Amino acid sequence: MTESVVTHCVAYLSPAGTTKQVAEVIVRHLKPQGIDPLIIDLSAEDYSFAQLEGPCCLWLGSPVYVDHILPQVCRFISSLPQGQSHYAAPFVTWGAVCSGVALPEMAQQLAQQGWQTVGAAKVLAVHSSLWQSRHPLGAGHPDAADLAQVSLLVEGVLQKLKSALPQPLAEEVFHYLSAEQEQLSWQKSLDKAKTMLGEHQPVVARCDGCGACVTACPVAAIDWRDNEPYVTERCIRCHQCTRLCPQQAFAWDGAAVEERLRRFAAASEEAPGTEVFV
Repeated sequence: MTESVVTHCVAYLSPAGTTKQVAEVIVRHLKPQGIDPLIIDLSAEDYSFAQLEGPCCLWLGSPVYVDHILPQVCRFISSLPQGQSHYAAPFVTWGAVCSGVALPEMAQQLAQQGWQTVGAAKVLAVHSSLWQSRHPLGAGHPDAADLAQVSLLVEGVLQKLKSALPQPLAEEVFHYLSAEQEQLSWQKSLDKAKTMLGEHQPVVARCDGCGACVTACPVAAIDWRDNEPYVTERCIRCHQCTRLCPQQAFAWDGAAVEERLRRFAAASEEAPGTEVFV
């Protein structure tokens, strides 16, 4: 097999923009190799696999939320066509707290669909919940050095795809956390976090019905009910609505959020940084 006969697809979900930034770097490094990949923004959830025939390589990106990938990415994986000669290079962006089990989770779900993981990366990024902080976790990332690591991922995967039988990553590659930390990460979930944090709805008295929150939501989680925005269960708590509401209609205690995240980061054994596995 050579990479010239492989169909490439770059798919990502990027509420705050950093996962998209990494995806764009991957695309920029594929094109000089004569590869024009299919690009899928998972926020639309309007994708077709008609072009993914024969040998395929999927570059799949998700931010890490509560140590996991996002539900929309899980749904995308479960909808992938099954078959042989399907390869994947999952990548995640994480905000210097813990990358958790996002990469092994993606690799496992991809394997269930018959896609072999031949490369992966966890890319450090500024924490998306700390837009009010003067010194947010992951500040300045992904930087040039992080994105240079991404280019090495592309080079390594393309080199592997030249082989008649590209070798998938060994399972132990994904156990970069201690067994205890990994177990704690598996026990976490976005649903549990949403329950703990309580309801996320705009304060109606502050809302002027401008619709900025509806437009800002990357997963179409905000509906109109009785001429007022209503946050549905699809919400992933990315807080783009909170950040971009001109009337500050969504309650937000930035100082408390930062204190909690810094406490979690201090308790994490994972050194903040970008790492590539090929």
